[in-house]
Amino acid sequence: MRMKQIDWFDEYLKVFDTIEKRLMELGLWSQKRPAPEALESSMPFCVDTLKLEQWLQFVFLPRMRRSVERKQLPPGPAQIAPIAQEAFKENPDSDKLIGAIQKFDEVSHLSHLH
Repeated sequence: MRMKQIDWFDEYLKVFDTIEKRLMELGLWSQKRPAPEALESSMPFCVDTLKLEQWLQFVFLPRMRRSVERKQLPPGPAQIAPIAQEAFKENPDSDKLIGAIQKFDEVSHLSHLH
């Protein structure tokens, strides 16, 4: 019996939608775009210019979606969840957001094994 082939691109898109939804639920989705120079930081996660939720919304999600649209696996395996746990530790309602980011790390890891 053959195992069902996993569509990794579809898995990524589901995770991106969930991360976006969780950011909105927590009121962390911004209507205002950061200054262009803030988005061009060379630091990992733009830590010197953006909050993690801004990086997720304005850098991470758009880049990852573009990758998937081009049928290219996003770079990986990723380890974003530990950074998210630290960044959102003061927010008692952030468990679902962190869970969604952990799911991204998991999909990133598994998709690069295949």
